[in-house]
Amino acid sequence: MKTLVIGAGKSGVAAANFLAARGEEVLLTDSNEHPDLPYPLHENVARAFGAQDASLLESVGTIVLSPGVPRTIPLLQQASVLPIPVIAEVELAYRHMPHGSSVIAVTGSNGKSTTTALIGEILKIDGRQPIVAGNIGEPLIAALDLERPRNYVLELSSFQLESVDTFRADVALLLNITPDHMDRYPTFDAYAAAKYRIFRNQQPHDVAIVNASDRRGTPRDAKARVWRFSSAKAIDEGAFLDGGDLVLCLAGQERRIPRASLKLEGTANVENALAAWLAARAIGVDDVSVQIAFGSFAGLPHRMVLVRELDGVRWINDSKGTNVDATLKSLESFPPSSVWLILGGKDKAGEFERMRDLVREKTRGVITIGTAASRVAEALADSTTIIDAGDMQHAVAHAREHAKSGEVVLLSPACASFDQYRNFEHRGEHFEELVRGVSPDTRHPTPDTRAPKP
Repeated sequence: MKTLVIGAGKSGVAAANFLAARGEEVLLTDSNEHPDLPYPLHENVARAFGAQDASLLESVGTIVLSPGVPRTIPLLQQASVLPIPVIAEVELAYRHMPHGSSVIAVTGSNGKSTTTALIGEILKIDGRQPIVAGNIGEPLIAALDLERPRNYVLELSSFQLESVDTFRADVALLLNITPDHMDRYPTFDAYAAAKYRIFRNQQPHDVAIVNASDRRGTPRDAKARVWRFSSAKAIDEGAFLDGGDLVLCLAGQERRIPRASLKLEGTANVENALAAWLAARAIGVDDVSVQIAFGSFAGLPHRMVLVRELDGVRWINDSKGTNVDATLKSLESFPPSSVWLILGGKDKAGEFERMRDLVREKTRGVITIGTAASRVAEALADSTTIIDAGDMQHAVAHAREHAKSGEVVLLSPACASFDQYRNFEHRGEHFEELVRGVSPDTRHPTPDTRAPKP
């Protein structure tokens, strides 16, 4: 029997190469007739690019599904009537993970990349040589150490969690659940259900870490110990912000780390840090390593990064703000009437109407880009000045012309990027290129800074 891998993205190609290297028969398929392969394919991987019909299912024992491929495609509908298991690349990797390895898995609508990377930094400082993978960096299947047990810190999206089966996290973090990817899921409940799968198979000796302020955060029928974190209230069993201190309180014992020790800015990052501290404690990491990491970890690109300050105006790249709640969290950090907010891109069925009050309070104006521009303008009508710039170059030019000293130009689009860019990184890089091209003696960006082709 052979394995059918669906989707020729990073996860799919890595899974196919892994199986082929082990001498297994594997067929890689993609609906794109000429997919842009992220890695060279192993010579023993069979390929079927373009049309996908039921003939691909012949002699297939297992299907490995790339996270970018929805389970509703016709090929999987045809497979559903056959006894063929469908698993994620993460599930495949877990089945080959050496016995004795530990898994810290992080999911959430927002903050998971930063939290995953911060946990990895804590473990590295503690001398544990972690492997950080999943939705950040390399796919897990490509990062596996097959020779010895390791500490794995995994960022997992809802797409990846849809198709896990035996996967079990020793420590599972659900940072938050807010509406996202509503273009893929029929309801918010369906999206939340995919997130909850991170707690699947956890046992009483495992730990589940959840946001105390999120009513959907508590695992259903949780078998694991549940620890909570909050930036707004004290927690009996978990971690919280108390004035100028981050506090960890477990089994009646309290530890404190000054908030000033944390290099990351903003309330959202306080919550990320609290969750990371709990995860580190769950596997026995010393608090000293945690505090050192808090002081050294500067964050990830495209997440509330100050690109430059020019003539008193701060330009901030938050291109990773790909949904409404991420953008709202970013806006909360600024004084009233101080922000020129660049919004738009590819709409993921976001509820832009929920932004009206904070947009009215915090912004001088909203500058829209991309295919979601009209939808954003309709949702935010009468809450602020709205300018349809069309693309990033014109958005930066307008902001440069109108932003005054003491104000902020914030790229936090609340949308995906795929209408004009390859991904959110590509979008953020173009914004930074444009901003760095603005000269102090002009109110317009320099020429020839159009977006490179996706």
